[in-house]
Amino acid sequence: MFDELLAAEGVEERCVVRSRFGLCALHGGLEQGTAEVAEAAAERAGASFYAVVQPEGFRWHVPSHRYDPSVSDELRGFIAAVDVVISVHGFGGVRDADDRWTTALLGGTNRALADELSSELARVLPNYRWIADLDVIPRHLRGLHPSNPVNLVAYGGVQLELPPRVRRPGADYDVLVSALATVAADAQRRCSDAG
Repeated sequence: MFDELLAAEGVEERCVVRSRFGLCALHGGLEQGTAEVAEAAAERAGASFYAVVQPEGFRWHVPSHRYDPSVSDELRGFIAAVDVVISVHGFGGVRDADDRWTTALLGGTNRALADELSSELARVLPNYRWIADLDVIPRHLRGLHPSNPVNLVAYGGVQLELPPRVRRPGADYDVLVSALATVAADAQRRCSDAG
């Protein structure tokens, strides 16, 4: 399925390896702003970056756990190059919640990083709800599948599900990018210090 997506006209992969920490966006173009957020934060932090970007009007959602590195040299190289990753996704909020347009979810297997990122985002964007408790996150949005690229790197990562409001250019978007870059840079320093 992933190979068919990559073969589709106009779909492109982007990969830049800069460090052992990475940011990625598997549904760029489909989930508005995700590739732009991940790329901007990666550039600012000096982190690695990977994205699959669909052209405008193309709407094919391949589930993250179906992104098979064996069919993509770029994804395989990214996974081999990084130890920790933040995978930026978009979603429409938790259904029937009053704050669905300002709720974000932090899944994935690296729970320490999820807690650190959640705390930083709550500090700098207090008008959003940042949920890192896996028991509260809907099962299909937890990002825990072992084949999900966020979990294929050495120390796992965080699957960050963002509502539309914070993915649109503006003040909140800028603060989000800055916070992601700060957490990424801090995590890179810890990895380097650990040797």
